[in-house]
Amino acid sequence: MNGPRRSLLCTLLALTGVVVAREQTLLQSTPQPLLKPVLFIRENRNEAGQMLPLRDEVRRLLDLIEQRAGLQFSIERYPYPRLLEKTRNHEGIAFGLSLNRNLNELILSEPFMSNQVWMVVRSDAVFPFRSIEDLRGKTIGVVRGSSYGDEFDARRNSLFKIEEDVSSHTARLRKLMNRRMDVMLFGDFHTRAEDVSLYLHQLLAEEKSALKPGENFVVLERPLLIDELCFAATPKHEEILRRLNLAITQLRRSGELQRALLPLRKPT
Repeated sequence: MNGPRRSLLCTLLALTGVVVAREQTLLQSTPQPLLKPVLFIRENRNEAGQMLPLRDEVRRLLDLIEQRAGLQFSIERYPYPRLLEKTRNHEGIAFGLSLNRNLNELILSEPFMSNQVWMVVRSDAVFPFRSIEDLRGKTIGVVRGSSYGDEFDARRNSLFKIEEDVSSHTARLRKLMNRRMDVMLFGDFHTRAEDVSLYLHQLLAEEKSALKPGENFVVLERPLLIDELCFAATPKHEEILRRLNLAITQLRRSGELQRALLPLRKPT
């Protein structure tokens, strides 16, 4: 091939490459059509039975995922059993289901955060916790319908007794203080016991549900378990789960996911 032909061919190939690259860029930058799925989130109520708003951290997390995935959630709040029933009936997407729980027909997304299951006890009834055997003979307060891992679920009402509660954290703390349970299980994404204790005390203050003189509680330093939480849905919502997985992966890599849940503490 002579020089002019070779030069012309190289020019054409270069132009073709530019066109292809431009088309790929345009395709990647084209926004996905906005989808508006129903999102089921477990309800939490105060002692008066009033629904508590979503925590700021959860709202930040959902805002990030909506923006990245091209979604606009319509949020509905239910007790856990009802939430699970509606998800299995193809009515929407569940938020915060356990990766470790066998949910049969449901598809789970990539986990978006770790949930620490903390043990809260009265300050005069602190005990060392090394394994589930240390719960022998105790009464453990759990949220009705919740699962706390296969080992715990298999030994409930045999190694220890179960006290099932509504979702109100302050009402549960009151039961703990009134000795209707020895241990209150509390799931939270904070990774330090002192931060969990601070949050629970803040809840009591906000709801004007002060402890009596001499009353206090302690969050044991070692959590019962660390659980990975996911979105979940039936195969009907496979496209939404695909978008969620992509968004979660990108946000985790960039560090935005962690910063949304645990923003940098202000210096003291």
